[in-house]
Amino acid sequence: MVQKIIFTLICCALVLSVGELALRQVLFRHVSYSNSESIDRQLRERNTGTDWNILFIGDSETRWGVNPEEMDNTFSSYGLNVRSFNHAFDGFGASWWPRLLPRLLEQPALKNVEVVALGVQLIDSHRVVSESGEDCGALQKPVLTSPFAKDLGVASVCRSQSWDAELGKTLFGHLWIVRYSSAVRALILPQIMIGQGQLRFNSRKDGEPIRGFEPHRSIAQDRDTYNQEFERWKAQYQPDRDFVPLQKTVWTELTSPSGFFDQLNETVRSSGRALVLFAVPTNPVLIDTFNRREDYLRNSQLLQDWAAKRGVVFVDAGIQDVDNSDIYFSDMRHLSASGARQYSQKLGQLLASKGVFKNHAMNQQKMERRVQ
Repeated sequence: MVQKIIFTLICCALVLSVGELALRQVLFRHVSYSNSESIDRQLRERNTGTDWNILFIGDSETRWGVNPEEMDNTFSSYGLNVRSFNHAFDGFGASWWPRLLPRLLEQPALKNVEVVALGVQLIDSHRVVSESGEDCGALQKPVLTSPFAKDLGVASVCRSQSWDAELGKTLFGHLWIVRYSSAVRALILPQIMIGQGQLRFNSRKDGEPIRGFEPHRSIAQDRDTYNQEFERWKAQYQPDRDFVPLQKTVWTELTSPSGFFDQLNETVRSSGRALVLFAVPTNPVLIDTFNRREDYLRNSQLLQDWAAKRGVVFVDAGIQDVDNSDIYFSDMRHLSASGARQYSQKLGQLLASKGVFKNHAMNQQKMERRVQ
């Protein structure tokens, strides 16, 4: 009897081991790792090398607006051999990154990152997101309930678990069949039986992705579509409640000692990197619709003062009041491919002139002298 039990246990262990090995080979070839096409694509491209020196993060305004190739060409004109990667996620503004960064920066592909550059929206408030789930919207929830979120340690933000489920994952979390159980279900069952699919964004793209950056068509190329989108976007809000200036104390608190930006800075510094902040290039139509032009200017100065006291670089290319706005922008918020090219050149010039990569240049010179 005892021998049968032992034999059965050995057989079960062998079957489990074979299944586990097979899962590790095929699971994420057939199932989305992040529940987002764009993030899956980013991760694949990011993991092709380890030579990234500056990481751009933020939400869609950064992902659509910062072209790494243009950034690197501009840095090169200043004598800097720097490689940039755009790791911004749609829907994940500044408030999310103190939670996302610690595990993200531990990834082997990012071991040579020296600078973390966050795109900041100056007409919104920010705070470190809590685990209450109130911040989980339609863009965030699929990503934050994915295997990617588990590996970043943020899966609990959108989904609470019972004590017995937590215990099971503590004991057997090293097994993919347990750790990534939702992905295993997606592999085995038809999509209609498991509900939520992966995020797919609009088809107004203007070319192939470039190191995480997504180029998009301009307003001029899709005028009718833009007008319809703009009206739908405005209809989400109550003008008397939403299209009003921020309270002046909001950003005073954000930039105060131990405030949001101090917490963000400590998160980045504790990883051994330098934090850089830049104002995202929002379409002025959005700024003016919310009646927050004065907020933008006041908050830019507050953040500049905060950055100067902490030794952090903050750059603001100003409100993008351009003559050719229909070509420069893709919609009421984001840059087009053409706008991103121009803005990235300008941003690269501002960052290089601020000496962001002074230590990088010194280290390169040392390495070159060693080779010689």
